[in-house]
Amino acid sequence: MLLLSMEGGELMSFTDQKPFEVTEEHIHQAWSGGKDGKYFRCGLCGHKFKPGDMCRFVYMNSTPDSHFGNFMTCEACDGPDIRERRIAWEQEARTRFWQMMRDYQ
Repeated sequence: MLLLSMEGGELMSFTDQKPFEVTEEHIHQAWSGGKDGKYFRCGLCGHKFKPGDMCRFVYMNSTPDSHFGNFMTCEACDGPDIRERRIAWEQEARTRFWQMMRDYQ
């Protein structure tokens, strides 16, 4: 579990799915296997997070019809229907970009 900061005297983690403010330290961590923040991006729009941005971890590993798993979202893309939009995005990607996505069918 990656601990982010102290909030109100308590440790918080990105896996609690609560929005958090990105710090310089977050930028340089390994996210999704990419060193030095290489893949620290929004899973919908691709925004590369920078210090001061708000972002949130979205748990999707056990979500039916989702094949890409968990992701981070930016404040602009976040909302109550984030999981449904991600599933629609995945389905569109598998249809439109079938050749690149054939291993995810």
